[in-house]
Amino acid sequence: MKSLFVRFYLFALLTFIALGWSIDKLYDVYSQQTAHTSDVDLHRGTFFLVNRELARYPAEQQQIYLDAFSSSFGYGIHVASAAQLPALLQDAQLSVEQTQYLQEGGIVSVFSDTDGASWYLQQRMDADDFIVFGPIFNDVGSGVEALMSLFVLGGLALVVFVWAWPISHGIITINRAAEQFGQGNLDARAPRRLTSTLQPLAQRFNAMAARIQALITSHKTLSHAVSHELKTPIARIRFAHEMLKDAENESDRTRYLQRIDESIEELNALVEELLVYARFDRETPVLHREQNDFAVLAEMVLTRYRETHPALRYQLRCEADCPTVNTDKSAMLRILDNLIRNAVRYACSEVQIRLLPFERGVEIQVHDDGIGIPEAEREAIFEPFVRLDKSRDRASGGIGLGLSIVKRYVELQGGSITISQSPLGGALFVLRFH
Repeated sequence: MKSLFVRFYLFALLTFIALGWSIDKLYDVYSQQTAHTSDVDLHRGTFFLVNRELARYPAEQQQIYLDAFSSSFGYGIHVASAAQLPALLQDAQLSVEQTQYLQEGGIVSVFSDTDGASWYLQQRMDADDFIVFGPIFNDVGSGVEALMSLFVLGGLALVVFVWAWPISHGIITINRAAEQFGQGNLDARAPRRLTSTLQPLAQRFNAMAARIQALITSHKTLSHAVSHELKTPIARIRFAHEMLKDAENESDRTRYLQRIDESIEELNALVEELLVYARFDRETPVLHREQNDFAVLAEMVLTRYRETHPALRYQLRCEADCPTVNTDKSAMLRILDNLIRNAVRYACSEVQIRLLPFERGVEIQVHDDGIGIPEAEREAIFEPFVRLDKSRDRASGGIGLGLSIVKRYVELQGGSITISQSPLGGALFVLRFH
């Protein structure tokens, strides 16, 4: 990842430098052409003056006049033949077009890239030699310009570094967290304090990691629960089957068949709870909402338990003005079934359901007269696979998924669920739906 930063930094820096250098060169070419055109126009009058004055002097006095004349301009003025021009212009060369233009009487400018010197030439009137102005040094500040260029490039390198380093460092940090997570450290997370460009990526990575961690933990717990909890009803079925083969009368055979049937029902309930819980982990169930009368739904559930647990007393109390609520019927039946089954499991003699109007919705209360739930453990009871009763006897049963499923279904429909102490002495579950 460090090499990624180096490549990214060098790429960005060289791109900016190449772009700046290209723009600078294009500007130099344009400015030189503009400057040369302006200078040619500026020197046109000087050439005319020198041409006219030279015509007044004999050939042997012309250079003396030019030396005196050039001292007023700050640069040399020479008369040279075509053969003398290369030596006079140093490394500057005349193109074919410039030579032809000179012969037509035009003024030509020549620039030297070596030392920044310029020459201006024009052929003399009625003569074969040339008047040459120069060298004229226009780039006297080249050293300062180079220093300023170095300063600009250095500043550009610093700016690119300041911009690129947080991004590169953030990517390195997220990559390190991903590597640790991939190696099995499920607590690995990307830091929150990153550049704003990478914060959405870090947040999504952390959310993904948390989701995967929760799924893996849930699957481990689920696998452990399945392997442990399913053994009990299976062992009962196997035992009853063996006893059934040795049964000597019809009464014993009936009793063992009933035990097998009860164990199968328990096994079916366990599998159903496990499948519902697994579906919640995998996806959010799709609800089909409709107006439901909770009194009718509660009576449907209570009817089943009156048949299977006739020893208990069941009461359903409903206020006359309880409104219907827009909920999913199958989800509400599961919620009521889990809560009533939990109440039946721990009640001593009575289970009571109350429906009360609450703001614009309904409050459902499920009471039992059992041992109740300690206040310190009321929140934990909604966690999956949590059982306050650690025994595994048939009276308590369950694997601690029912109330977890209830809470998820309640929250999925926008409701709430709380636990308190019932006036009957046991637990009181209060659900509220709007």
